[in-house]
Amino acid sequence: MKHLPSPPPAITPTEYLVQPKIADAYRYLGVCPRSQTMISFSLTHNAPILFILPCGTWSCRVCAEVKIKKLSHGVMRAEPNRLLTLTVNPALYASRKEAWEQTRKQVPILIRQLRKRFGDIEYLRVTEVTAAGWPHYHLLVRSGFLPQPVVKRMWAELTGAYIVDLRQVTKSWSAYKYLVKYLSKLHRLEWTNRHVSVSKNFIPKEESDDYEPIEHDEGEFINEHPAAVVTDRFAHHCLKRLSNNAHLVVPIESYRGFGDLQSRADAITEANEHRDSRPSSGVRPPSTQQLCRKPT
Repeated sequence: MKHLPSPPPAITPTEYLVQPKIADAYRYLGVCPRSQTMISFSLTHNAPILFILPCGTWSCRVCAEVKIKKLSHGVMRAEPNRLLTLTVNPALYASRKEAWEQTRKQVPILIRQLRKRFGDIEYLRVTEVTAAGWPHYHLLVRSGFLPQPVVKRMWAELTGAYIVDLRQVTKSWSAYKYLVKYLSKLHRLEWTNRHVSVSKNFIPKEESDDYEPIEHDEGEFINEHPAAVVTDRFAHHCLKRLSNNAHLVVPIESYRGFGDLQSRADAITEANEHRDSRPSSGVRPPSTQQLCRKPT
């Protein structure tokens, strides 16, 4: 059985002392395996900045989890009050892909028609498939009153499908739980990687004060994973997290606030060597977390 590497030698949860092993940098950065890199120079901090460029696709488990979290919290703020299910009529299409290509275009047309009659409507659309593989759509909707017979008639006129379900979202039925449950399954759609689409004003804008704006120059794009770039280019440096995908690169000798960093770096390297040699004695080498603990 292959053992996972020990926890990365982070000085704090937002700081990391670069080590020779890519696995340590990979685990600290916690980004998708298809990420690429941009190195820029911070005009604010007068130091290089490592920017992580994740792939951002649903097929990537790491990126998908980020998208799920963002969407789910957005749905909580959006407060949808209806769940609309739109189906397709398999008899009208030669293939499942054709059914999706034709009906997906009709969803926004339906919404425009409903807006003309019933006022403002915002929605989040999730594409699912039946057990037989045919597409159908669940829409979390925020709107005024929508009569189900009218919605059913409009959808039938657009697509030839007559099965339409429209129900109220109540406190006992959580839109948040539904979205997390569905997206966590992340079944593969043969025709698209776009599982979700959102109308412009469905999710209210939310200003975040977690991170300050970062001023930087144009930068250098590198078609390599950030963990490889960090390990190859920035030995004897520290990474300081500025945001989820931006890290300040600081030389050890210019870093302050954590005691004798170089001696602790040497101790970490020695501990890693002991760990890799897997000594047969019962004495366990010190962990990198212990070595990186801020001195009191």
